[in-house]
Amino acid sequence: MTEGAHGETEPVPAGEESAGGGENVELAAGLQRVLLVSSRILRSHTASEEVSAPQFSVLAYLQRTGESTPGALAEFDHVSPPVMTRILGRLEHAGLVRRDAHPGDGRQVRVTLTDRGQQLVLAGRERRHAWLRSRIEEATPAQQAALRDASRVLQEILIPPRD
Repeated sequence: MTEGAHGETEPVPAGEESAGGGENVELAAGLQRVLLVSSRILRSHTASEEVSAPQFSVLAYLQRTGESTPGALAEFDHVSPPVMTRILGRLEHAGLVRRDAHPGDGRQVRVTLTDRGQQLVLAGRERRHAWLRSRIEEATPAQQAALRDASRVLQEILIPPRD
């Protein structure tokens, strides 16, 4: 048994205990919990009274890519097209995104950030970074060194190199 993301115990899949060793199973479960919870906490520090965390995710994606289609946004956020249509409707109503006809395909819609949407994304990222910096500054020097090492190792193990 291992502890799940919300503290509940989960059975270890057959053969996994012996294949990776009990220590690795426990490490994986603990790491998964830390990554999931920390990701949720970081997302909560980008949301504001104006936008929810899922809405901010769409805005941040558009800020990185410049533009997108509703279908690509739905795929990126792992939501259905109708859900993305509702999210985009709220963001457009708030003046944060603009939907225009795609220049090359009249059946497609192109979604872009407005200046106001751009500013909201930058402010949200700054809130998130400020919160994380404050947490790191509260850590002891030894904890900060361990975080630097852990960050490097996590990047090497979990984030595939870009081509």
